[in-house]
Amino acid sequence: MLKDRNDITHIYDGDAAKKLANRILEEYIPQFIKLEMEVRKNYGDTLETI
Repeated sequence: MLKDRNDITHIYDGDAAKKLANRILEEYIPQFIKLEMEVRKNYGDTLETI
């Protein structure tokens, strides 16, 4: 993910940009959703008091 983030500023090819966008949608976003669910499961009570 970090490599993709660093590479994105140097992508000038439309196909490469589409591939990266698809990877973000298919791989990275689901991982962030999974992380959010785990954080809420483990720390939900604490988060509600903030």
